[in-house]
Amino acid sequence: MRAPFAEEANTIVIEGVSWEAYVQMDELLDDAPVRMKWCDERLEVMSPISRYHETIKGNISCMIAVFCRREGIFFATIGSTTMRKERQRGGEPDDSYVFSRGKELADLAIEVAVSSGGIDDREFYRPLEVPEVWIWQKQALTVHAFRDGEYVRVTESRFLPGLDLALVERLAEERYTSDALDAFERALGPQ
Repeated sequence: MRAPFAEEANTIVIEGVSWEAYVQMDELLDDAPVRMKWCDERLEVMSPISRYHETIKGNISCMIAVFCRREGIFFATIGSTTMRKERQRGGEPDDSYVFSRGKELADLAIEVAVSSGGIDDREFYRPLEVPEVWIWQKQALTVHAFRDGEYVRVTESRFLPGLDLALVERLAEERYTSDALDAFERALGPQ
């Protein structure tokens, strides 16, 4: 079901922002309800985060958690923890995960793009070498694996083998997370 409450986020891109200016702004706005990404002297600022955006992110994240629990896959959510590579990239994913104990860097980052014209997510993550990036854009979910210095589109998650990504895509826009999870668990079948 497509959500009837889709709304655009307010996103601006500022050109010519130095690494130092980005770091300073990121520290000053640490508790503000904004998300920032810095890439090649371009700063993308998104605010406020819309209900539509948060619903999609939350539904996808909850389905990942349910799937991991059912399949016995170890995971830890690290949310929108800032990822940085000095003078190359800096920003926060919408959500992120690790799938090994003791690992600090994200194995999987999730991006929900509800507006257009911002920084390309695959290009943003390339220097960070996050092994897998899921991108929700234009009411579709795509999964990208980092291979040989580039992101390539794949049909199955390396970390969540067997997860029906088409089902996740279909349920991501459910208005109520309980409804999304009920449908997701019914589709998974009995435990």
